[in-house]
This record gives sequence, structure tokens and C-alpha cells, in this order.
Amino acid sequence: MKTAINKLVRALPLVLVLALLTGASSFFAQDNAGILTKDTRQIVNRKNAKYQKSRQHPIVIVQTLDNAKKTQPSGLNYAQKTVYIVINVQKDGSKKANIYSSSDLHSQFTAQVRANLLHSVESDLAADSKLTVNRGIQNLFKMCVTLVDQHFHFPKDEYDLSADEISRVIKPADLRVPIMVGLLVVIIGLVTFWHFTVKRRLRR
Repeated sequence: MKTAINKLVRALPLVLVLALLTGASSFFAQDNAGILTKDTRQIVNRKNAKYQKSRQHPIVIVQTLDNAKKTQPSGLNYAQKTVYIVINVQKDGSKKANIYSSSDLHSQFTAQVRANLLHSVESDLAADSKLTVNRGIQNLFKMCVTLVDQHFHFPKDEYDLSADEISRVIKPADLRVPIMVGLLVVIIGLVTFWHFTVKRRLRR
């Protein structure tokens, strides 16, 4: 009996690894809404499997919810080195995405950075096509792991975006300057027009 139990215990890690590599539902890819493709689950599981071999052991979880009232993960306040990508599927089929990070990763995932990441995949997540939605989820996951890898100075792998790609997302071109310049030109034009109009009237 003990021999059988020992064999089962020794086989358990192998079973877990196989689940990760084959893309089976796991702790890292929690598909409660049933929208993740096998490819998406494999990407999430394989990247996290690599993380678990590191000294730091960060985690990036993708979780889908089915019309949940609360999307913030219950263990967030106690989590460390953890990022949650939460996709809440509403009753009408629309999808609302959120990114949560443990407090030790707040410097990488500021409110503005999270907003920019989510905005970059907004159109994909709003699509009717399951493949397009998953493309958006995969891109969001890759952006998040890129920031995690930068934080821990991990070498880049096939799941990371280039420095230029991630920079364009988290620091989009600031439109305020051209808008302000345009407004200034309009104001100068109006002032000039008003000035000459008043002068003409005074001459009369």
C-alpha cells in the first residue's frame, strides 16, 4: 500500500507538468467563462512554468469570469509577485477586462500603465470572433509578462514584446501638444481677425 502511495506522490509533479504543457485548465489559466482557446491556455501555462523555475517565482494569472459582480481576486491583498488579468463576460456577451497586481509590482503596473494596456486590446476584446478575443487576451498577457520580466531583469523569451513595442503601448504619443498648438493657432487667428475688423470699423 505504501509503495503504491509513494509511486503516486512521485508521479504527481509529472502530471502537473503535463497539464501545463498540454494547455489543460490550471491555476494559471482559470477559464470560468469558457472563452479561452487551447493556444491561449498553453501560452499562459508555459510562461508560468518557466517562471516557476526561476528564483523569484512570479505568477501571471489569466482568469475569465461569467458575469461576476466582483472581479478583484480575493487573495490580491496577500499576493506577492503576482499579476491577475481578469476578463469578466457580461450577460450580453460583452467583455470587461481588468489588470490587478500585488503591491510589490505596483511600480510596473501603475493606474496609467494598466489603462494603456487595456486600451490597446479594447477592440479585440469587443469582437464577436473567439479567435480575435483570444488574440487580445494573448497580447495582453504578453504585455504583462514583458513588464514582469523587465522588473525582475529576466532575459527575453518568445513571450516578450520588444522594448519599442511595449514602450509604444505604455507611453502612447502624447496628443496634448499638437492639440494645444492647434488651439493656439485658432485663437491667434480669431484675435487677428477681430483686431482687423475693429480697425476697419474705427476707420469708418
